[in-house]
Amino acid sequence: MKDHSTAKGTPSRTDDPTMEGEEDEHGVELFVAHFDASHRALAVHEAGHAVVARALGAQVVFVEIDLMTGNGRSHSQNFVEQVNNLAVCVAGCRAEHAFDARSSRRTKISDFRKMRRLLSDLPGADRRAARAEGYRLADAMLRQHAAKAHRLADELMARRWGFFRSATNENTIFPITST
Repeated sequence: MKDHSTAKGTPSRTDDPTMEGEEDEHGVELFVAHFDASHRALAVHEAGHAVVARALGAQVVFVEIDLMTGNGRSHSQNFVEQVNNLAVCVAGCRAEHAFDARSSRRTKISDFRKMRRLLSDLPGADRRAARAEGYRLADAMLRQHAAKAHRLADELMARRWGFFRSATNENTIFPITST
């Protein structure tokens, strides 16, 4: 039998028959904690988009996360002012940063593509200022409506594979109102 002793000569966990089940349980706990954190980050990301859109006056049609694919979506009306559309676009990433919930890069790819498309619609000289203003506006709305973002993320986590509909739908748990 191979020696799995620690440096001090005590048996390792794998050699101690009384620890056999605990090692498996610890592995399961780590696995669950990892997925809970990634699911929470996805919920925070999508909540950020929805809360900023609503705070700026848009109707939010739905917010959803799909834990099987690791994708999330939200849909709200577009604004005439491009800076507001930029704020909603970057709000998912900004919410992750503000609420210390990091999702995978894959979650952000479509947001970055949309931001580039929105910026390309503006004159070249205005792009940098519009981008900075979009980030500033998203950050301000997330600070002002942090409790709403957390509540929506909590609701998305509670429902997991479900989605949150606007106040005009019977599935609504709480409205996201702008104030």
